[in-house]
Amino acid sequence: MPKAKPAVVYDINVLVAAFVGPDAEWPFIALVPPTTNSPDSDALSIAFDADEFSLYSSPHIMENLARVLVDAYGVLPARAARIVIAVLEIVETSGGAVIDPPRKACSVADYEDNLILDLAIAAEATIVVSNDTDLTSMSPWHNRIAILRPREFVARVI
Repeated sequence: MPKAKPAVVYDINVLVAAFVGPDAEWPFIALVPPTTNSPDSDALSIAFDADEFSLYSSPHIMENLARVLVDAYGVLPARAARIVIAVLEIVETSGGAVIDPPRKACSVADYEDNLILDLAIAAEATIVVSNDTDLTSMSPWHNRIAILRPREFVARVI
């Protein structure tokens, strides 16, 4: 029986930066190993390749991805919807899923960060990829979930 791929969760900030960050490559997705100047885009490229891990997301992440793209970056709603669909396709292609996790985490003062940790628990993730210092400073969270910045994650996978 084949071994299941490790579960990984991308924080909303990684997805946003992959699509609209200063070095974002979207709609281009680099070949693996990626060679862009954007570690967020490179992380997305690795998930798109779907060989190393399964990407998990949540309705919360998808809704907030669209909201941040529109409200903070002026992305047209139709384009934000296409971006969300692209992420959902990457999640599915990787063998992951979109799950709505129960509330369990309360390790961080920021409510949004706890929702990312709730997803990691529910998905049994081994890695969370985030640009959020509040999260990365807790790595490894509960001595079982590594919380890595995109550049570190890409370096480890490649």
